[in-house]
Amino acid sequence: MKKNIMGAAVIFFVTLAFLLVLDDITRNINYEPQQNSTEVHDTNQQLNVAILDEEQ
Repeated sequence: MKKNIMGAAVIFFVTLAFLLVLDDITRNINYEPQQNSTEVHDTNQQLNVAILDEEQ
């Protein structure tokens, strides 16, 4: 009896998860990707970095 209840609970939750995923997919059919707000910088600029090699 306990195995039947556990099996029914597993089937219920798997079905629920499947329906939620299906609902999410069908709502996003007209999905347009968001524009990233990242800035592009010119990488050809000379960096102001000094490397000091000191022998001790």
